[in-house]
Amino acid sequence: MSDDARSLDEIMESGPITMLVTADQKARPMTVLEQDGSRLSFLTDRSTEWMQEMTENEQVAIVISDPDDSVFVSLIGTARVSDDKETLDGLWSPALEAWFDGRDDPNLVALHVDVHDGEYWDGPATGAGRALRGLAGMITGEGRKTMGEQGDVVP
Repeated sequence: MSDDARSLDEIMESGPITMLVTADQKARPMTVLEQDGSRLSFLTDRSTEWMQEMTENEQVAIVISDPDDSVFVSLIGTARVSDDKETLDGLWSPALEAWFDGRDDPNLVALHVDVHDGEYWDGPATGAGRALRGLAGMITGEGRKTMGEQGDVVP
């Protein structure tokens, strides 16, 4: 891994806000329930319109933000749906009762996204930090180089 790359493990440590973007170009808030290497897993309702329209091995984007730390990530991956009982049980938590009729809800499915590409942007965590880095960049002539890091995400 080069100095300007970060691992998916490192990015997912903070439990960031996640948006899943499907082929219809609409973004939906989702909670990553499990990360296993380059695979991110979610639970969702197969009866929703967007899930009805999802194709097998559809290319999706995942947009992640952690505004408190000024970290923003864009991932590209391949989505696959599973209704495997063992998988669903492994991802289930009682908090999901707010969205589903229990772990035996017939519409409950796992959505796995195998990430194969991505980028991140990491800047100063506060407005004051951004202002100070911007000022420093103007003074030193380093400009945008002082505003943070950008690099690849290594799945």
